Amino acid sequence: MSGTTSGVEFTQSGEDIHMRIFRGKTIGFEVIWGGSVPIDITGYQASMQIRDLKNSLLLEFSTANGRIVADGTDGKFTFSGNPSDSRAVTAVGKWELELTAPNGDVYRALSGIVTPVEEIVT
Repeated sequence: MSGTTSGVEFTQSGEDIHMRIFRGKTIGFEVIWGGSVPIDITGYQASMQIRDLKNSLLLEFSTANGRIVADGTDGKFTFSGNPSDSRAVTAVGKWELELTAPNGDVYRALSGIVTPVEEIVT
């Protein structure tokens, strides 16, 4: 993860990354694939799903739905969502970011547990 985040907070726990989503807030964050040595992601597709523990889909970010924008040679994926998107995360669950290369190879880039944080100011 790099850059600033809005509406989410990430913490590392072993191999998993714990994501807290602040319900009712705008979501915005970036992921650079490759870290300090970015990988060229020109032509890549990305999809991130958040599911509750019963496997019901709560929220999806993707390059197809416009909630993820891929920035080619910089390896940067920018995620965005509005307050109603963050309100959709109503239960503890899991999340996974999957990347699909132009040649069809599929990679599990990041994953972990998600926890919603209720709004105080509504």
